[in-house]
Amino acid sequence: MNNRLINLGLLILFIIGLPLTLLAHQALSKLTAPPPLPANPQRLVSLAPSVTETLFALGQGPKVVGVTQYCEYPPEAQSLPVVAGFTDINYEALLRTRPDLVVLPIDKMANQANLERLGLTTMTLDTRSLTGYMATLLTFGEAISSLPLAKSLVARLENSIHKAEKRAQDQLAQGQARPRVLFSVMRSYQGFGSITEITAVGQDGFYDNMLELTGGQNVYQGPLPFPKLSREAILTLNPDLVIDLIQDPQHAEMAMADWRGLGKLKAVQSGRVYLFSDKSDTVPGPRIYKTIDKLSACLFPDPRAPQGRLSSGVIQEP
Repeated sequence: MNNRLINLGLLILFIIGLPLTLLAHQALSKLTAPPPLPANPQRLVSLAPSVTETLFALGQGPKVVGVTQYCEYPPEAQSLPVVAGFTDINYEALLRTRPDLVVLPIDKMANQANLERLGLTTMTLDTRSLTGYMATLLTFGEAISSLPLAKSLVARLENSIHKAEKRAQDQLAQGQARPRVLFSVMRSYQGFGSITEITAVGQDGFYDNMLELTGGQNVYQGPLPFPKLSREAILTLNPDLVIDLIQDPQHAEMAMADWRGLGKLKAVQSGRVYLFSDKSDTVPGPRIYKTIDKLSACLFPDPRAPQGRLSSGVIQEP
């Protein structure tokens, strides 16, 4: 009798528990399987400055409901809710924006996996190279019904690339050597004629890709994506030309004083140290065509053009 009661109890528990198990499985599936991309997403969250600039350039600015604390352009982005830092995401703040699409750079795969576990739809932009960015820009534009604008942005980038390639080909054909370039992206500004360490551009990255397309050669040929180079390493590499991304035009005088402290450097002796001071130079987005134009002018200056703009070393928007 007792066995019958036990078996009957187990059967009842199984019958009651089966629907609950199915419901739990369905709930878990919703967390691990984000909904498909809507045909015309209306609430967009950006998780990088490059993504924010791209969304606004594609006419999607009014639909952006969340950005990172570093999204400063266009100015309208600065008044939007902040849901993330550089790599960290405030998931609670992000969920409060009720996005139907979260867009992030392709190198943030771990963040993408976490977002999709929360049932959020995501898309990525490839900002690892200029060519990759243009390719995903078209895919992204089509997905959010902004393909004509995406094609226009790509055409503008391609136009700058073609002009840079033509400039390089013409001058290389005349016997000019491909310049060896040190591309500095981060350092402190002492102003005392001293550089102890810089962070440079390595191979296979966005800026290295730009250097190659515009006819330059990265002086650093090692395996690191962003190597830290000491003063001695810079002197050993001895580049023909230096491009230094500085945070603010007000740092220009200190930055140039530091580079002049490396008097034995070929780039310093020939007066080919150029400071890029525009915020757009640091964002692999739709405004990067300006950086391409400036980089091309520094690598292969037109001998017929007046040199005043380049002689100061501070290269701003053309």
